[in-house]
Amino acid sequence: QSPPPKTQGRVAKPPFKKPIKPINPISHLIIFSILIVGFDTGLMTSFRLAKTEKENERLEKENVQNQLAFLRSQISPHFFMNTLNNIHAQIDINMEDAKDSIIRLSKLMRHILYEADTDKISLSKEINFIENYVSLMKMRYTDNLDIKLQLPTVIPESSIPPMILISFIENAFKHGISYATKSFIHISIDIGYGWLNYKVINSNHSNYKDNIDESGIGLSNTIKRLKLIYDKEYKIDIINAKDKYTVTLNIPL
Repeated sequence: QSPPPKTQGRVAKPPFKKPIKPINPISHLIIFSILIVGFDTGLMTSFRLAKTEKENERLEKENVQNQLAFLRSQISPHFFMNTLNNIHAQIDINMEDAKDSIIRLSKLMRHILYEADTDKISLSKEINFIENYVSLMKMRYTDNLDIKLQLPTVIPESSIPPMILISFIENAFKHGISYATKSFIHISIDIGYGWLNYKVINSNHSNYKDNIDESGIGLSNTIKRLKLIYDKEYKIDIINAKDKYTVTLNIPL
């Protein structure tokens, strides 16, 4: 083999590298100060966010209590006055029925004034409250109104927010009755697989709005309470048809 050809000219030298200068102590101080200020700002922001979140939780809890108090005050005046007038008229017709109505009314008042003043109440008490309410409402109407109440035969020892169901029934009596034509209100409560399944169907004689806030303060108030208490762990379906209005609610027990 022939030797490799000789290179002509000068041999290339590696490029000259400038030595890296050390960082000025003042620059160190500036960078350190920026990091300290950034950390302190981040820490203060985290504290403020935590404080704001805690304050929002407190306001939400107060809001739930205020809504419940407002709901109780909503049910009380007109309902009690009408019921007392009906009992007064009933005394001359059937004394025994009048006595039974007075007992139911007293239970209703005790529930609203004392038992419902809490975050949770036993399911049996809330169902008993609904039963007494519907029974007293039947006094006000003739046979032209078909009222059906279907309740579970076995009620588990569970708790629910007080008066979370009554607004839908109150709304049905408010909008679902016509003295000119035959009307109906059908209420059912079913318990299964750790859920309360609740349905209220009533004849639709009035022009419901699509907006839930227009169909009654108590009803919109209850929707807000459900969102605050259960977040996404509940389901409500409201169907506003031409001839009937249906509310279906499922809440965990």
